Amino acid sequence: MYKIIIADDEKIVLQGISNTIPWEECGVKLAATALNGRELVELALKYQPDIILTDIRMPEFDGLQAVEQLKKLLPDCEFLIITAYEEFEYAKKAIELGVAGYIVKPVLKSEVMEQVARVRRRLDKIRGKEQDLSQEDDLSKSEGRSAIDRALRYMRSHVEQELSLLEVAEYLHMNPSYFSRYFKEKTGMPFSDSVKQIKVERAMELLDMTNLKTYEIASRLGYQSVQYFSTLFKNRTGVTPQEYKKRKKEERGEG
Repeated sequence: MYKIIIADDEKIVLQGISNTIPWEECGVKLAATALNGRELVELALKYQPDIILTDIRMPEFDGLQAVEQLKKLLPDCEFLIITAYEEFEYAKKAIELGVAGYIVKPVLKSEVMEQVARVRRRLDKIRGKEQDLSQEDDLSKSEGRSAIDRALRYMRSHVEQELSLLEVAEYLHMNPSYFSRYFKEKTGMPFSDSVKQIKVERAMELLDMTNLKTYEIASRLGYQSVQYFSTLFKNRTGVTPQEYKKRKKEERGEG
């Protein structure tokens, strides 16, 4: 099993990434976490990870400096960076250094899992290992294996946009009426219900791993009414968005 180290100077982000992602399901083991670039370099030399996920911008000794140094010391290690939209020059430099990919803030569980799965498959290929399909996470399984898998992948990747049955049917080159019946037959729920479920799942990620307010998340997911969004969220999860966020903080020991 591959080893991964995570670095971020924001403790809440570091704890969120470390504690919420089922690393073993992604085929990796969390070896250590670091709060700055210097600590990352020390831990990387100690644990010899296969993958490093690091924030691109940290005080004193940042992620780019660490990547640049570790690229020479650990030539077989793959690097993923966390960046913000406004940090274009940093991202450009990271690309020049040959990082395997980047994740834009706010960091979402699904994006981390997808990037780690992709890098793991790359390592499998480079190192000549066969992929164990039984350990592939749901995101990697969805890569073109069936129409429904492709549909769900498309829906999750466009969850913060308007999602219509017609749009997804066109993406799959299927008749909308046929796709509607086919989707319900294969998933057990109407397309509209599936959209709601996927939006609630993204809301859970945003509540758990960001400081966004409920109304900000509702707006981001396309709901103009916060009350409607909160009702939908409670109907799907059994708790309100505020209660969910509070419970997650308590689980992490943040009180």
